[in-house]
Amino acid sequence: MATSFRTGQTVRLRRDPMNRTAATGEYKVIRQLPESGGETQYRIKSLLEPHERVVKGSSLERV
Repeated sequence: MATSFRTGQTVRLRRDPMNRTAATGEYKVIRQLPESGGETQYRIKSLLEPHERVVKGSSLERV
């Protein structure tokens, strides 16, 4: 079963080759996006970066 995250929730971005340059630490879920490849995507934001990121739900873990 896929994990679902809600807007405003604090999450951590898992390290993998797709996000190796991402800031470490916590992110806030800005919004849930439509599925891509059968998986929900999320727009997330770190206080340590000036921009938002779009990631798949499998790249996130609960804090």
